[in-house]
Amino acid sequence: MVAAPQTELERMELTSQLEETLGTDAARTLMAYIPPIRTEQLATKDDLTLLKNDIDKDIKMVRKDLEMVENRLNTKIDRLDTKMDAGFKEIRAEIKEIHGEMKGVRGEMRLGIAQQTRQFITLGLTLAVPTCAAVIGLLVAIFFKMPTAI
Repeated sequence: MVAAPQTELERMELTSQLEETLGTDAARTLMAYIPPIRTEQLATKDDLTLLKNDIDKDIKMVRKDLEMVENRLNTKIDRLDTKMDAGFKEIRAEIKEIHGEMKGVRGEMRLGIAQQTRQFITLGLTLAVPTCAAVIGLLVAIFFKMPTAI
């Protein structure tokens, strides 16, 4: 078996010889089927099978790594959910406590308003009774034309 041309110079010489023997078109057609590189540099089916096996192994390793990352993320998410649930429970407890305190404040406000209302009414009556008596006395004096001390 004759080796394919190894260098570009050898390819050009072979092309020239073929053109002289077969003609330009036939020589170019034939040279198109001779690879410009050495045949031992071409990949074989065995090379491709080995490459596929390597890729399959790499894919399996990547899948395992992704599963580990997924498991770690799920663990962290579960921990975060637990912490958030605990935080929400604390917030709910504080809200209940504040609500209870607000009930107490509302009760104190009602009591204070009731006391102020009583004081206002008492003060109003305290001022109204003498005023009413004076107005009645004035009306009686006017009506009966009595001399007043005013």
